[in-house]
Amino acid sequence: MMRISELARRTGVAPSAIRFYEDRDMFSPGQVRRLPNGYRDYTPEAQRRVELILAGRAAGFSLTEMRERMTHWDGMSEGEKAALLAEQLEVIDGRIAELAHARDTVRAALVALRGSRAVGEVDRQ
Repeated sequence: MMRISELARRTGVAPSAIRFYEDRDMFSPGQVRRLPNGYRDYTPEAQRRVELILAGRAAGFSLTEMRERMTHWDGMSEGEKAALLAEQLEVIDGRIAELAHARDTVRAALVALRGSRAVGEVDRQ
């Protein structure tokens, strides 16, 4: 078990964000334990949950979508989990492709503006 400050340090997420995730029922039962003094204790599974939330957010899922997917995570079969993760990978791959296209477009425009310089010269400036 770890306190919120330790979980925040391990995940790079502010304690306020962890409390926000807890308020939005993003943790499974048993991952967060309230102590009589009001402190929270988090399990290693809670750390993995925060990491999963961060990965989902980076993939473009909203917190609502993440909550819907994670509500049943612990009860899902390995095949169901694999399908969900494959879906997440597709979203990430799509975003990477969009960003690569945007980068190429901006790079081409920059090269055109600067004349006939090589792309390598443009990258160093």
